[in-house]
Formats: sequence, C-alpha cells, structure tokens
Amino acid sequence: MDLTEPVLLTPEGLEKLKRDLEVALKRRAEAGERLKEAFQPGDIEDNPEYEQAKEEVGMVDSRIYELEEMIGRAEIIHEHHSTVAEPGSTVEVLDDEGHSETYHLVGAVESDPGEGRISVDSPVGRAIVGKKKGDKVTVNVPQGTLHLTVKSVK
Repeated sequence: MDLTEPVLLTPEGLEKLKRDLEVALKRRAEAGERLKEAFQPGDIEDNPEYEQAKEEVGMVDSRIYELEEMIGRAEIIHEHHSTVAEPGSTVEVLDDEGHSETYHLVGAVESDPGEGRISVDSPVGRAIVGKKKGDKVTVNVPQGTLHLTVKSVK
C-alpha cells in the first residue's frame, strides 16, 4: 500500500470502508477482552489461548490501521457525464470478435471484475482511461493481447 497515493473511492465505497472500520473496532475490543482473560501471570509462554488472542489483536490492529489509512486518503470519484473515460465512468467496449463488455471504472479498493467494476490501475482500466467513443486500444493481459474499441462512455 503506497501511503502517499490517494485512494479512489465512490461515495458508496467510502461508506463501506467506514462500516468495515466500525466492525473492526468492535472486534478489536472483543479481542482485547479475550487477551485480558487469557493472560495468566507466569505462564504466558505455554498459554495457547493467550497466544491466539495476542495474534488476533495484532491482525485486527493491522486491519484497523489499513482502513484508517484508506479512509484518510480517500478521494471521492463521482459518476461523470463526460465523453472521456475516467474514474467513475461506465465504459462499454467491443473486442475483435464483437463481444461487448461494460466496465465501471473504480479505484483498486472497489475493484470487482466479476461485477464489471475494474480498477483504473488494472491493465484494461489504464488502457481505456482518457479514451472516448470510437477509440481503439491494445491491452496486454496474462491471457494474451486484447484489441478493444470503446463503444460508449457514460
């Protein structure tokens, strides 16, 4: 995680991160209680409950830190009404075989390719940012090379 880069998020994505932080903070309090209960003076070296609780506290603390960092660096991307593809745009592309795909351009945190939400930092996302209807792009992906034509930008 680059701590200097803004984290691109839709308003919904920011709200989800805030909810995730609330859940993590509650989980941290619970894990802290378990750690306190498992602590037995003198035998923490051979106390698996203590070790497990300590490990959970560390993992939850890391997640809280990560969420706070992302929220603190959030840059909200809104739906755009431009003819040029940019974060927040929905772009329809055609491949060489005439198959159509629709992508909503989002930040890496909200990326979910199965739902058509691709990161502007992904190979396809980087290739279509800045493009408009009719533009052609070539994208190198693990499966080979894609040749796409931008059909529409919303």
